[in-house]
Amino acid sequence: MAATRICSVPGCDKPVKSRWMCNAHYMRWYQGLDMTKPLRGTYTPVGEPERFLKEVILKFEGDDCLLWPYAKANYGYAEIRFGGSAGRKRLVHRVVCEAIHGPAPEGKNDAAHSCGNRLCVNPRHIRWATRKENNDDKLIHGTSNRGERHGMAKLTADDVREIRSLRGKIKQREIAARFGINRNTVLDIQTGKRWSWLE
Repeated sequence: MAATRICSVPGCDKPVKSRWMCNAHYMRWYQGLDMTKPLRGTYTPVGEPERFLKEVILKFEGDDCLLWPYAKANYGYAEIRFGGSAGRKRLVHRVVCEAIHGPAPEGKNDAAHSCGNRLCVNPRHIRWATRKENNDDKLIHGTSNRGERHGMAKLTADDVREIRSLRGKIKQREIAARFGINRNTVLDIQTGKRWSWLE
């Protein structure tokens, strides 16, 4: 039986993953990072997030935001994986909302943050809400990405107001060419189907 090869970086006793280095050192080398700095504990011990959930979050009684110190999902929400690396992923604020308030009631499927902080898992800051209530909260917190804050937006609020003011004065195709958008988009803006919230 062949002996396990050990990482070639001095002082490291982890098994080789690639290029004579352990996985952590290989990733540092691959990313062009400093290989001389000691490795920090980058792995969360199995069961630690579940322990934090049960012993810290569900017993927390403060009014300040309680930030999740572990993994994040897309869009910056706190995420937990039950049952180790092969387990099911869940958004922590939904788990907390279920634990505190029970299953989502009819029509209220969003676990909404009253504080607007996606990483907050304070049970006092999370409640069941409708999608509209949750979106209204985002407007209050300034975390909504509608309008020109949206990453794909081609228009500003002033552009939209100008497009509306041009209704009936020039052809939609000319407006579309001026702003670099589709004629259907012009129609949707002028009839209030798009940017309906903007006055």
